[in-house]
Amino acid sequence: MTQTSPAKIKAPRINQVALIVKDAQKTMENYWNILGIGPWSVFIFGPPFFHHQTFHGKPSQHKFKGAFTKVGPVDLELIEPLEGDTTYGEFLAEHGEGIHHIRYFVDTVDEMDKHIQILATHGFHSAMGGRFGEDGGYNYVDTVSGLKCILEMVKEPSRMPAPNYCWPKNEDEKSPARIKVKAIEQVGFVVKDIQETMKNYWNILGIGPWDVCDCTPPVIHDLMYMGKPGNFTMKAAFVKAGDLELEPIQPISGNNIYSDFLAKHGEGLHHIQFYVDDQDEAARILNEEGFPTLMRIGFVDGVSAYYDTVDALKCIWEVTQPPKTMPPLTRYP
Repeated sequence: MTQTSPAKIKAPRINQVALIVKDAQKTMENYWNILGIGPWSVFIFGPPFFHHQTFHGKPSQHKFKGAFTKVGPVDLELIEPLEGDTTYGEFLAEHGEGIHHIRYFVDTVDEMDKHIQILATHGFHSAMGGRFGEDGGYNYVDTVSGLKCILEMVKEPSRMPAPNYCWPKNEDEKSPARIKVKAIEQVGFVVKDIQETMKNYWNILGIGPWDVCDCTPPVIHDLMYMGKPGNFTMKAAFVKAGDLELEPIQPISGNNIYSDFLAKHGEGLHHIQFYVDDQDEAARILNEEGFPTLMRIGFVDGVSAYYDTVDALKCIWEVTQPPKTMPPLTRYP
């Protein structure tokens, strides 16, 4: 029997992953040169186009650089804080550069305000927000305790200004990258309790049902961790939330990069994933370019690997040769 979510916010379509960086220009260049991601449109956002700004519910003014590009149907945003107190600066101080939030669109600012009120009933409060343009609005809600990430909602204004600049400047320029990412398939986050996380997404945002996998041998095989044979297990769940797949991962046993992340950062957004036809070739190229393989997992008849791209790309990237067959999965709810 199909269950209906009790959520008052019904399954928003997640359409963006955003990273906080210290140098947006350098990071754009790295994405262009390493993964062929770009070109980028760059904006300097602040008053007067951004107005009625708040920070933790109090009036505030802030200014930041935002760089945007589409990677398949998903937007990738780089944010460099410039002035004022922001959730971006808080994140940098606590975690350093990395994946900060996921985003969905609303149709009106009234709908956005309603969603903020609904989330407040669950104990989640606005970290930063405001209006932009004549009829646009944005808000970041601190849903980390329940949803393991910051959630941004945006009402796009009817009229956006032109970018301050685009990069590369020559629109005919071709990326030198040997690997060219065609689409962001997934954002993954590390959690302590996968069952509770799925329940929260289902009850608060209506996202689900979830496919759940016990990642133990023989489903996972040929494991590698930090260049040596691995011996780890985990639980993973998958759901498509509009344009983006969400994957919470709960480490169970052994040494692995998920437990490493929990120890350093706590629960939160961990990696971004794209697909390739040949994982071995992708590994060869990335390793040659100075990006070591952190962890590798044979998954049925496919394979995934995580690469240490944090210094250049400000997060871990997962490269997956997807399996042709899937293991037995359970459903939640």
